[in-house]
Amino acid sequence: MTILAWILLAFMLGLLVGLGLYVVIGAGIYHTIFARKGRVKKSIERKKNSQEEIDFWSKHHFKDVMITSYDGLKLRGKFLDNGSNCVAFLVHGYGGNYVDMAKYADIFLKRGLDVLAVDNRAHGTSEGDFVGMGWIDRLDVIKWCEFIAKEKPYSKVLLFGQSMGASAVCMASCEKLDCHVVGIIEDCGFDNTFKEVSHIYQKGKLHTKFFLNLFTSYANRKNGYDMRQADAIRQLKKTNLPILIIHGSEDDFVPTEMAYNIYNSLDEPRRNIYIANGAKHTESYDVDKKKYIKEINKFLDKEHIC
Repeated sequence: MTILAWILLAFMLGLLVGLGLYVVIGAGIYHTIFARKGRVKKSIERKKNSQEEIDFWSKHHFKDVMITSYDGLKLRGKFLDNGSNCVAFLVHGYGGNYVDMAKYADIFLKRGLDVLAVDNRAHGTSEGDFVGMGWIDRLDVIKWCEFIAKEKPYSKVLLFGQSMGASAVCMASCEKLDCHVVGIIEDCGFDNTFKEVSHIYQKGKLHTKFFLNLFTSYANRKNGYDMRQADAIRQLKKTNLPILIIHGSEDDFVPTEMAYNIYNSLDEPRRNIYIANGAKHTESYDVDKKKYIKEINKFLDKEHIC
C-alpha cells in the first residue's frame, strides 16, 4: 500500500472510532439522564409514594383527565373543581408523578382553589420514553392550559412547579397560553437546562469535558433543540407575571445559586424569594411546613392572586 492509502485508511478508522464514541458515549449518558425505560427506570421513577399521599387524591374525589400532547402522547392528570374562579396548576419534578404534589394541592384546596395536577411526559401514567427537562414540558404546559380554558372558562391560573416542573412553568410563562395565568410559584427550579444537565452529569463517574461535549452534541440532536437555549431566566424576562421563588439553602441537586440567578434577573416589584434554611432538594416544605405555607399565602395576598 502507498503512503496515501495508509493515510486514508487511518483517517477512515479514526472516523469510525469517533462515530463509535459519539454513539456509545453520547447515547449512554443520554439514556442515563433522559430515558424513562430500560436500565434507568428506577432512577426516573425513583420512589414509591406514601400511603398518605395516595389516599389524599381519592379522599378529595379528583377526576381523571387526559390531553394529547403536540407530538401525540397521552398525558394524564387529576382535576378537582373546588367551585373557585382560580385554578392551581401543579407540575411535579424529575422522576416524580402527580401523587408527589399532594401536600401542595392541600395548601391550595384549603385556600379554596381548584387544583389540576399532572404527570409529565415519561413519568407516572403519562406516555413518553424521554424526559422533557423543562423545555419540552413547557409545550405540554401550553396544552394543559388549553384544557383549563375549556374546563373552567375565564378562570385565573396560578402556575406551581417543583424542580423540573418549576423550570417548565417558568419556561412556559411567556408563551401564548389560552388560560389566564396570574402568577408563578417555582420551588427549586433550575435556571437553564444545559447547566442543570451538566451538573447532574458531573455527579457521574465519566465527568470529563470530552465526554460532556459528546453527550451534549448527541442530546441536542436527539431532542431537536440546543439545551443552552432552554433558559428559564430568558423566558421569565418576557413576562410581567409576579413570581415566588422557593429554594432550599442546602440543595445540591439544583444548586441554590440558581434561585438567586432567577431572582436577580427580574424586576423588583414582581420578584419574591424564600430560601428555606437547611433544606435540601424538594425539602423546603418538610423542613418548615408552617413557614412554607405562610410564604405562599403572603405572596398570593400581596399580589392579589386567587
